[in-house]
Amino acid sequence: FIAVWVFGWDKLSPKAHAACIWIVALASNISAYWILSANAWMQHPVGYTIRNGRAELVDFFALITQKFAVLSFLHTVSGAYILAGFFVMGVSAYHILKKQNVEFFKKSFRIALTFALIFSVFEVVQGHLNGAEVAKAQPTKLAAMEAHWETEKGAPISLFAIPDEKNERNRFEIGKIPGALSMLAYHDSSATVIGLKDFPKEERPPVWINFIAFKTMVGLGFLFMLLTIVGWFKRNKLEESPRFLKIMLYAIPLPYIAIEAGWMLTEVGRQPWIVYGLMKTTDAVSPIAASQVLISLIAFVVVYTALGIVDFYLLFKYARKGPAEAVAAKS
Repeated sequence: FIAVWVFGWDKLSPKAHAACIWIVALASNISAYWILSANAWMQHPVGYTIRNGRAELVDFFALITQKFAVLSFLHTVSGAYILAGFFVMGVSAYHILKKQNVEFFKKSFRIALTFALIFSVFEVVQGHLNGAEVAKAQPTKLAAMEAHWETEKGAPISLFAIPDEKNERNRFEIGKIPGALSMLAYHDSSATVIGLKDFPKEERPPVWINFIAFKTMVGLGFLFMLLTIVGWFKRNKLEESPRFLKIMLYAIPLPYIAIEAGWMLTEVGRQPWIVYGLMKTTDAVSPIAASQVLISLIAFVVVYTALGIVDFYLLFKYARKGPAEAVAAKS
């Protein structure tokens, strides 16, 4: 259907053409659930039994309905909608600032703003629920992403710190909020949160990268909510708010950064496990030569770099065009 949409601008009715892209969007969301269900199993394996040293699935329903999968899907898809909203708002802001097709882009800005506001608020709430699930299923990840070393009741959250993994402490901390980590993890500000020191060193994930990834993701998440709330009050006077429009234009890359930070936390925070609690990453390495890995890595880098260049070229090309020019170019 994506090919039909791309090449069908002057061959299909407007309704049929729009239906094609809606089908693609729906299929992409459905596909995302299966992918994220598989990843959720690696994060929190359920519905399996061990036979002859192999983990074999015995309950498919448990796999696709476990809370970890549902929350992961909601968190990921909400992030994608925020990215889409900020991208459209940024492009719309560019054209409003340039005084090009102003009425058209004011409307597109408001539509994107509505989506971005709803999902920014939802993402913050849902992220809290996700954190509570991580506390239950992956306590080492929770401790690493907050650089939490000591087991204690009423565990705090620091807005920023400099973790010292060698000496198992934080060298510098600012903005310490008492009981906040306990509240995030267990909905109880006096609950006990296990610190990294109570886990074997060989089962701890890297602290620094998880800590920075988590703070980046959360900080940007609250920024998105703030920007969309401000935007909601400015939605009917966008032309009178050039400074805000410039901020929204320059904010286009931020959701990409937040999503990458979230995936870094998801995957690096699971280490040293490839399947949490069952198989370590070192035990899952294929017995192939280093040269083969190097060739594959180089190929991936070259191909994805080329795709990235083409992608950004097309994004910039069509984002700078007005709606009539873009449709004419496609036709």
